[in-house]
Amino acid sequence: MAASAGEQRAVVLADWPQPATVSEPRVLANDTTLSLLYTTDGDRYAVVQFPLCSYFAFGAPNDEALGGHPLARVGLRHYAVHEVHGSTLVRELERRNSVHPRHDPATWLSKRHFVFTFQDSTLECVVPSEKWWTPIVMVYGQFEEAEAAWRPQDRPN
Repeated sequence: MAASAGEQRAVVLADWPQPATVSEPRVLANDTTLSLLYTTDGDRYAVVQFPLCSYFAFGAPNDEALGGHPLARVGLRHYAVHEVHGSTLVRELERRNSVHPRHDPATWLSKRHFVFTFQDSTLECVVPSEKWWTPIVMVYGQFEEAEAAWRPQDRPN
């Protein structure tokens, strides 16, 4: 169920691998894709690939300052993966893009907003909602396997 306009809510994605307290996240990104690797709460390694990413931020707040995040009062939890419904960030990105000559508000307002909370950082990203851009979530038992999956396949020789 989507949140009403003006109301946002962070919902933990229980079926996604949740970060360990010490998850040591790693990020690889270019101007269109985002790939994330972290240790899960089950001592395994999660790789999450976003085939098309419109926006991402990686850094503050850490777990001790998470209470200062705008989503802290609407469901944001420590060491968890969330999707934000009724995202004010998505609305702000749509407003920023509104000066584009071919701007389509519906394209922006249908985007998905994810938040990963880690011990020393938080990652937020906004991605298209169309099924062909669905995030790819994989879990590995060995770090080497996860690292190989995390790195882009089209890297130069």
